[in-house]
Amino acid sequence: MKITKGILREIIREEIKDVKNSLLTEVFQSDTLKKLSSGRINRDFFSSTASKYGIQWDKIEDHQIERLRTPKKKGITFAVASKNIEHLPSKSRSTYYGGDRIYVGITKGQLIAVLKDGKPLHMGSNYREPVIGTSGEIDSYSRSMVGLDTFGYRSLKAINEIPGLMWYHIDTSKSQDYMGADEIGKLRQAARYGASKFTTHQEFSKAQKERYSSLVAKLKNDPKRIKKEVNKATKHIDKMMKEILEGKSPAMKKAMARYRKEYGRDYIGNKKFDAASQLSRRSSDLFDDYSTYLRETNRSSTLRSRDWEDKYAEKVVNSTRNILKLKPVNFI
Repeated sequence: MKITKGILREIIREEIKDVKNSLLTEVFQSDTLKKLSSGRINRDFFSSTASKYGIQWDKIEDHQIERLRTPKKKGITFAVASKNIEHLPSKSRSTYYGGDRIYVGITKGQLIAVLKDGKPLHMGSNYREPVIGTSGEIDSYSRSMVGLDTFGYRSLKAINEIPGLMWYHIDTSKSQDYMGADEIGKLRQAARYGASKFTTHQEFSKAQKERYSSLVAKLKNDPKRIKKEVNKATKHIDKMMKEILEGKSPAMKKAMARYRKEYGRDYIGNKKFDAASQLSRRSSDLFDDYSTYLRETNRSSTLRSRDWEDKYAEKVVNSTRNILKLKPVNFI
């Protein structure tokens, strides 16, 4: 399937429609969540937790959020500052930094931490998308704690020492009507557009690219389609080779006449040999990649072999697309 301008326009129209609908139907129902989302919280937090824990943030209402003095050990809990705090006791044992207090500049209403089953959550990233989890679940080189993220205040015990915290608790048991781990795709979209904060041009652009990439990815690893694309690319190379070497098409005759007049007869001869070499190399590379892809598809169906299969499928499809864009006159 070729992604035409018409298909792209349709994707854009649907995306704009989705954004308009999200503004009307997928806003946070909870005023508490609206306030939390407008504070210092990573914009990927809601989509990541929706994906991992199956929380439909747009369906949570204020009466389903408990306000507590101390956090519960189950569910998700937000710790929020109830007053301004400029300094906290330092947890550093080193005297290099000096002093027994550190500046934190906490303001009233600021998010201090988010806990899942009593453990602070951290954000990180892999090569595909942002990820969330406890400190032991995220690679140390990329993680940062959701909230204050200050040395010495990254555990529940230490966070509890911060004076004047308010705790907001959300029950994440499967019996709750806002839980639904089997609707991960829907949850991500609902979370992404769950509040007006996320309906920026950057969010719209990100969603559009994700949707387009998802559509293209579904077409990548289709053996029948890949075989068809390889055959089309092979025929296209043969056609270009013939047209370049024989020079009988009107476009090639016109181009050759112009260059022959400007650079002489030898220029055309050298260009033909160079073009034949380039096309032969492209053909060889394509079949090398295609043979590797076929070899990977015949391996045992392990996760690793499927990953390699997907990679070579993508490589072959991209090669065929690039070849089909080529025109004989580009080589002269």
